[in-house]
Amino acid sequence: MTSVAMPSDGVVEDIVGARVLAGIQMVNISRLSTHPVPITARGLITVAGQGPSDSNGAGKSSFIAGLSLLHADEQWRLQSGAQAAAELLFTAELAGQEAMHANADRGYLIGVFVPPQAATMEELNASALTVWLRINRQSPHVELRWAHRLHVPFGDTEDERAGGADGLWDALPRSNGRTDIRANRLARTLYGSTVRCVSFLSTSVRASPTANLLAQPLNELTPERIFEAIGALTGLTAEIEQEQKSRAEEYEQAGKAERAEAEYELWDGRMKVVEEGIASRERARTLLAEARDSWRGRCARYLVDGFHESERIAVDIEAKDRRRKELDAQIETAGGEADRLSDDKAFDESCRTRIKAYEDLKAAENALQDEQNQNVGSIETLSGQLRGLRADAAAADGRTVEQAEREVSEAEEMIQAAERVKGRTEHALRVAKAALSAAERGEDVAVAQVRLLRANGITAAPLVDTISLTKQQRAAWEARLLPYRHAVVVAHHQVGDAVLLLAALPGSLLVEADPSDHMPETGLPAAGDPDLPVARFLAALAERAGADGHIDPVAGVHGIAGLPEALTGRAGRIRAEADERIREAKRIKGRADAHLRGAKAEAEATAVRDKVTKLRDRNSAIERELIKLDGPLRQAKIGYEAALGEKAARAQQIEAANRTLNTLRKELGENRDQWKALLQLRKDLDLPRLQAQWTGTVETAEQYLLTLDENEAIRPPAEWDELCARLANEVRAACFPPGEPEQNRPEELRVVDEQRADRRSGAYVRLIPDVLRIVGNFLTDHERVDRENASQIQQERQAKTITLTGAKAALDEARRTSEALRSTTAKAIKAKLRQVSDEFDRLDQTYGGYGGNLDFPEPEAPSDPEKPWQWTITPRWRRGEGKPPSSYRLRGNTAQMDDKAVKLVCAAALAGAQDRPLLLVLDELGRNLGAAHRRDAVALFENIGRDRAISVVGALQDDMERYAIGASSLYIKLRRPSDVMPYNQAPVVIGSEADTARVQLLSDWMTSFRPEPQT
Repeated sequence: MTSVAMPSDGVVEDIVGARVLAGIQMVNISRLSTHPVPITARGLITVAGQGPSDSNGAGKSSFIAGLSLLHADEQWRLQSGAQAAAELLFTAELAGQEAMHANADRGYLIGVFVPPQAATMEELNASALTVWLRINRQSPHVELRWAHRLHVPFGDTEDERAGGADGLWDALPRSNGRTDIRANRLARTLYGSTVRCVSFLSTSVRASPTANLLAQPLNELTPERIFEAIGALTGLTAEIEQEQKSRAEEYEQAGKAERAEAEYELWDGRMKVVEEGIASRERARTLLAEARDSWRGRCARYLVDGFHESERIAVDIEAKDRRRKELDAQIETAGGEADRLSDDKAFDESCRTRIKAYEDLKAAENALQDEQNQNVGSIETLSGQLRGLRADAAAADGRTVEQAEREVSEAEEMIQAAERVKGRTEHALRVAKAALSAAERGEDVAVAQVRLLRANGITAAPLVDTISLTKQQRAAWEARLLPYRHAVVVAHHQVGDAVLLLAALPGSLLVEADPSDHMPETGLPAAGDPDLPVARFLAALAERAGADGHIDPVAGVHGIAGLPEALTGRAGRIRAEADERIREAKRIKGRADAHLRGAKAEAEATAVRDKVTKLRDRNSAIERELIKLDGPLRQAKIGYEAALGEKAARAQQIEAANRTLNTLRKELGENRDQWKALLQLRKDLDLPRLQAQWTGTVETAEQYLLTLDENEAIRPPAEWDELCARLANEVRAACFPPGEPEQNRPEELRVVDEQRADRRSGAYVRLIPDVLRIVGNFLTDHERVDRENASQIQQERQAKTITLTGAKAALDEARRTSEALRSTTAKAIKAKLRQVSDEFDRLDQTYGGYGGNLDFPEPEAPSDPEKPWQWTITPRWRRGEGKPPSSYRLRGNTAQMDDKAVKLVCAAALAGAQDRPLLLVLDELGRNLGAAHRRDAVALFENIGRDRAISVVGALQDDMERYAIGASSLYIKLRRPSDVMPYNQAPVVIGSEADTARVQLLSDWMTSFRPEPQT
């Protein structure tokens, strides 16, 4: 036994090598038999089937899918664990055997590989390699073991071969030390980097990420997908991956150079901040001296100007004192005049008397006019009421209220008498009421029958109560109805039940109600009960009757009419007669009530007329009183208007005197405010503070100003403040640039900044000396540190420059290497694709075409290392002899597309096979071809396979089998004639004339295996 060697780079050796598949055996795979199946090395291998009704259901797709998995076809998604492989296992429910068999938890694909030249039993035994794939329903789905000898299930029956498979698996060594190799390493373990299988399976497998040229029409694939498929067949994928790795290395070196440059720029950025700080502090030292000189000039100007301003303010204060004394005297005089005008009691009393006299008379006049207007409104309202009452009084017909009340009392007595007319005694009254109630319920005729039927839920009524007769109809119809006067009408659908119930009352007579209320003809009696119409019954009586009382001429029956009381409609008559007297009595009472209302309206109208007369008399008296008030009111108005004029003139005099007094008082207040403002202004000058800031006398300040140039000497104080503030801010900003962290400022400076933030407080300028002092101390403390930092930064810049230069040099080297590899790879790809193109041209011309080629321009490599170098291939072929090649994109027939796709796959496989055999697996061989092209397609597969060492395995449909058998190197027919059989019968395997002996040799060899006995 030998095991796989695992080199340090992770590449696994190719244990199959140049061997070819000589036989395959499957255990618990779908419903396939466990018999070994010999496989020829090249040419066309056709797989046919015989199911219960046709070729379907024999397991052809499962058989060729197992072949593709054994050859590590990438369509099984091996890198993802080949989860779909579990679908190949025997499933009882799909086989219709769930009652007798369970699902298989595991199964085996066993392939025996031998060199193609091994031709005897001894040669086969010496070179055999048996590969076991165990397929599990649970993960891991695929496990690999192998043995360098023949090692296959054996036995005479299916059960013996299937039962011994687990033991044979256990006898094999684990392929990966303590564990087994799984699906993700299956291909490279068995076949290395060489593709050994290209398949087109319509079932059991999932889509491959790499395009399959046989999985769909060729003209539906893009040039990019065609290159991916050919690259996988020829091994160009590894070249592309190597180029991508080289680009990744270049990208990595570029990243290192970029990081080195970024680190340098980051360090340089930080150092520039430090250097800018050093330069700013050096600039601040220069600005500090200028700011201190400006502050001294400002202090001198403020002291000199403040001294002269203080002397001027003293003169103004003295002038304000003199004017205040003058205003005090004028205010005293104006106040006495205003008091004299305001304190005239006799004048005020005279005005009040005249005004009050007029207002009293005017109020009396207004009161009389208001009363008069109210009376007029009341008269109008009462007149309207009076008209309505007169209209109502007409109903009294001259009766008084007492007469009308007597009529009402008499009418009420008539109502009571009418209500007692139903009987003179209590016994008679009860009898009448009972009769009335029975009549209203329709129970005075056929009482026993009606009660019995209604008690059992059957709709029923006496016949005579369901019919209404007019006076004209009574003469004829009462005679016709006499024989049925005790009959009962029953609903149409309940007649059967009613007959059964009335069997207990012999002599009962039933009439069946109509199915609908439609009247057969006009002139018949009206239906008194809409729920029980008897129009059909009445129509039959009318048709049977003769003239006069001859009610049945055939039977000779006559009826005698003229009953004193109507035969039909009795219940309604009883109610009408019982209530008619009561209604008449109530009509009489209604007229009496109307007379009473009219008599009361007449009495109320008399009272209203009296009220109207009194109101009119009062309005006449008011007119007389108003005439008497007219003269005194005119005289009082003259005195009232004169008093108002005098009062207005006096008010103007008082207002003028008060206005003069207020003007003087206002001027005095302003004088005092101005005097206080001057005192405060003089105090605000704060000459002692100004002198302290200058640190000298006024005379020395004046002498200092004389030393300044002309512009500085005449500069006003506000400009000195602005200049000093600007210079102080520049010094501060140079030392502490904007955006610098807050903690870098001295605590004392932060406090001063907060105080200066409010410009209105005066601290903005006043604290400038503090700012200059704090900044000056800070600059002195950092002077030595700034010199040392500048020297250190210079040294570090030299070292980092050397590192950056080295990274850029490495990047240049990686770029040159990548470009060289890309150029070499491009040449290799072009050479390989030219080889594929040449093979495609030879195959096409050899097997029925006119030749073709591949167009594959060299693309630009992407800058992103995550993206592969995407090439494209455009197949082209000639449509006729001597014609130029045209693109595969041109629309053509399906047979031609499939023919070119097969040749292209074979050409790519031959170019990339590296002297290793290739297995081409096709499900539903020739499915897109018409009958005329299928024979040519089968011959093409056989010829290419034999000539170029390719094994083409194809599953056949029924209509392909008749001409595929003779054209195949190997014919395999899977058989399952009945659905009741859980597994297939032994397959039929037939080799072509040239391969018959080898097929028999392989079959005998595989069935001869028996394990060596354990010692």
